[in-house]
Amino acid sequence: MTEGRDNLSGKGLLSVSTEFTLDKISIVPWIANNSSADYSEFNLNIVYGATLAEALTLYGGYNYIRADDSGDKASDNEISLDLAYNWRHNFILQGSIYHSFDADGSFVEFSLNYNREISNQFHYGLQGLVGVNAGYVVQGHKGLNHLQLRARVSYFPLTQLELSAYAGYNQAIDRDSINYADDALLKDFSWAGLGLTYLF
Repeated sequence: MTEGRDNLSGKGLLSVSTEFTLDKISIVPWIANNSSADYSEFNLNIVYGATLAEALTLYGGYNYIRADDSGDKASDNEISLDLAYNWRHNFILQGSIYHSFDADGSFVEFSLNYNREISNQFHYGLQGLVGVNAGYVVQGHKGLNHLQLRARVSYFPLTQLELSAYAGYNQAIDRDSINYADDALLKDFSWAGLGLTYLF
């Protein structure tokens, strides 16, 4: 699920990633696969974070993407910029933009995030997000693209181990699949997933 689109037509995706952090730089390789949809993808993310003010953080990133969709191979290079503002206790306002050199276009997201610890072992989070297509989805309509609501719960049986579950709802905005071929995947739909994270 990216850019408000159900890219695998309701099929799931299994992914594995790790993160290596040195000072303010993080390197995040990510691989994903779905054998039934004959789809696989590899991402290599490099992210630099800097504190601009007490409550304001800037992240700049580069991402190399290689995908194989039923034998149709593609690759791309992207750059991104994120601003996160700790608005008030438990609330974070975030703005993100990422640019594809292959598509020669960008995608913008604005979100409000709420995170809270129920206890040391149980955490939960909520997010509301709006997405705007600025040429990133080449054959999709430009402008307001979708709204999303997401919920996440986490359980920490150990300090280093997190078990999580998440669910989301996507609502398309101004979908026009007649005039824009890539809007065919822009839909109103729900999705969910499970995750496991280990810190070492």
